[in-house]
Amino acid sequence: MAEKQLNPSTCYNLSFFKEIMKELRRVDDNIIPRMNSTDTHSEKACGEFFSQLAQSYRKRENAVDYCLKVMDEQIEKKTKLLEEDPDDYETKSSLFSDETKRRMIANELVVEDIVRARSLQVFKTKCKVFDTSSLEVKP
Repeated sequence: MAEKQLNPSTCYNLSFFKEIMKELRRVDDNIIPRMNSTDTHSEKACGEFFSQLAQSYRKRENAVDYCLKVMDEQIEKKTKLLEEDPDDYETKSSLFSDETKRRMIANELVVEDIVRARSLQVFKTKCKVFDTSSLEVKP
């Protein structure tokens, strides 16, 4: 769902981008109730849930990577314009704004590390029968 909503304008609309990320983090936000309703003694049930977590991680990582790429391309274009005309204050201002938005999007990677670490800790505590070592998603 979220991948279809991603486009360059989404990356510039930080509120919308954060809403997409929030939606993609729903599985992590609800991990404790989900684990309480999962047969944590079943390797299969734990594996299916871990697969959902991993898929959610990939989608979020792809969303952030996509927007960082979009922002980097735009920043590069504006930087080149400024090299040609260093006194273009409109481009300077726009570039500063884009760099700020890029930092905010990059910050989602820090949030992602925290969310993943928390989710994996809960998962490993509840699903002791499932070995995550060979499938470990980078926390």
